[in-house]
Amino acid sequence: MNWVFCVMAVAAVLHVLEEYAWPGGFPAFMRGMAPRFAASITTPFAVVINGAFLLLCTLAAIVGPAAPVLGLSVAGLLIVNGLTHIGGAMRARRYAPGMVSGILLYLPLGAYAFYAGLTSGRASLRQVLLAGLLGLACAAVPLVWLGLASLRRRAHVNSESSRLCARPPR
Repeated sequence: MNWVFCVMAVAAVLHVLEEYAWPGGFPAFMRGMAPRFAASITTPFAVVINGAFLLLCTLAAIVGPAAPVLGLSVAGLLIVNGLTHIGGAMRARRYAPGMVSGILLYLPLGAYAFYAGLTSGRASLRQVLLAGLLGLACAAVPLVWLGLASLRRRAHVNSESSRLCARPPR
């Protein structure tokens, strides 16, 4: 089971490369899929989210065997991410950057990590379920970020609009 956490970290690097370098195009794909959040899908957003993601994968590779909930929560995050890319491709009816590594790496590695955790006795059913929920929660972080950024931007625009439209005092 120890090796799977290291391979998941390598898979994460390959996945980010597929999204942003070759063939790339993930930010444009996201903007097309969620126009409401397009203004918030920026380079700083991508750097922070993917940096935190790669750091989490590296941490799981280092301490995953000793902390099965952490390692398996990353496995859960990979599974959710892989499924999200498949869903995005189905919705767009075209290739979604990150889909190939999501299908070929994330889904089998994530599934194997959960299987190995349970069958080796290193993780209880309760730990596996908790890790799955944590992985799902981690996958929601970028969506929450985009939602909050969108709300903040709309509040700022409304505030500016109100200020500009207000009558001057007499």
